[in-house]
Amino acid sequence: MSHYITLPIDANGVIDPDELIEDIIQRSMSAAFGTTNVFIYSHGWWTDANSALKQYNIATTDFIYLIRQLGLPVQNLTMYPFLIGVHWPSAVEDAPEGIAKLLDPLTFYTMEKRADDIGEEGVYAVLRLIMKYSPAGTNVRITMFGHSFGCKVVCAALQKLAANNIAIPVNVSFAIVLLQAAFSTTRLDKGELYGDVVPVLGNRLRVLISRSDVDNALRNAYPLAQMIDIFSRDKEATTALGFTGPSAATLQSFQNPLQLDVKWGDRFLGRVGIARPTDLLVANLTPLQTDPRNTYHGGLAGHHSDIFRDEIYSLMGWFMFG
Repeated sequence: MSHYITLPIDANGVIDPDELIEDIIQRSMSAAFGTTNVFIYSHGWWTDANSALKQYNIATTDFIYLIRQLGLPVQNLTMYPFLIGVHWPSAVEDAPEGIAKLLDPLTFYTMEKRADDIGEEGVYAVLRLIMKYSPAGTNVRITMFGHSFGCKVVCAALQKLAANNIAIPVNVSFAIVLLQAAFSTTRLDKGELYGDVVPVLGNRLRVLISRSDVDNALRNAYPLAQMIDIFSRDKEATTALGFTGPSAATLQSFQNPLQLDVKWGDRFLGRVGIARPTDLLVANLTPLQTDPRNTYHGGLAGHHSDIFRDEIYSLMGWFMFG
């Protein structure tokens, strides 16, 4: 059976209740569960607890349903995963609804910094526990999904592992899925905020990055926010990874990067004539999101959250299991 838990993390990156989490992870990684794949999900900015749970319910159900429906021969991987949904306070949740809606847009810089804190403290601690209790002799893959600022949560946790030279068990590997990442284009470059992740994890790491020309939140609002941030010391890279895709330096840090367009009706699982990427896949969602049959309306944010689609689930399944 699938095993799912929700991981509440407070604004300081502390897991609540932290005294129980080690016991939960120890049991979840035991032979009783037979876990070989751990999936960790992190939402982005402006997502309250109810919205986060709804998103995780939709994404996990639709993703696994699509894989099974297409008959992908990975039963052991998809039938007995350990899924962890991270909820962190990325919205104003302790004010009346009307006031919260007025205050949320003003929290951009607070949540941008908080996302890193959540990764560096809470999610990092969880990764250490998963590795600690991963059964020797069993290959365990930790796949981490982030959307928007959730990509900062994911990368900050891995950066701390890499920067601290934490010994990773030989049977543990990582895959990360960065959906419309709301951090600067160059952040995965050497010497940057998450610059140790790729060179240190090396062949233990596979990365999927999505980008879109019609993600207006990243195309328009993100660079403006970076330019007017009077507290920022970094004014150079004002474009977002989820709008431009990775920098040339990031691309060169991988041995076999693959870039492709995602179009309406695409099914990547079982696709022939194209080799599955071994380390980096950059997916351009623009054709999918601008297709006339796409009726999604995201307001001023454009297609920033237009990610709950079979084409994208199929892409992720192909990236991980194809």
